[in-house]
Amino acid sequence: MAQTTLRKIAPFLAGALLAVSCSSSKKVSSPVAQREDVKGNWVLNTITYDGVPSGQKVKITLLDEGSEACLTGSTWSLPNNGNGSYTINASAAGCTPGQRNIVWSYQKSGDQVIFQYKILPGGVKPKNVTDGYRFKLVSASETSMQLQSEVSFEGKPLYINYSFSKQ
Repeated sequence: MAQTTLRKIAPFLAGALLAVSCSSSKKVSSPVAQREDVKGNWVLNTITYDGVPSGQKVKITLLDEGSEACLTGSTWSLPNNGNGSYTINASAAGCTPGQRNIVWSYQKSGDQVIFQYKILPGGVKPKNVTDGYRFKLVSASETSMQLQSEVSFEGKPLYINYSFSKQ
């Protein structure tokens, strides 16, 4: 009896298997941005914060450079070879204007794209630098890019958003 039932449903199972194997494949969505979208020359236009109660001021040192006034307007050169730089233009109190040489990279971590860089003091090789910065790459296009970092502020997560425009 089991063999008879199997003979009757076998053509249907084979047909179903054939239909599934021949169906069109689904396109896997690509990450938020590709490396090509990140490379180029950028200006850091604005820095905003998420996770801070309305009206509360945040005073933190960003990227070991100073306040957001130091970084706003900075120019970033991110060539394809990963050896780039950024230049602090601000002369606000506590800012040290000038160019910082960096090595940057783009990585995929699951569905998330990570942008990271290390500052290279004069003559130091990247492999000898252990400290650096990592950002979630929120978006990048031909004209704009947004990076986000998470820090702890008063025991809660604080998200710092860096918005760039392409030069």
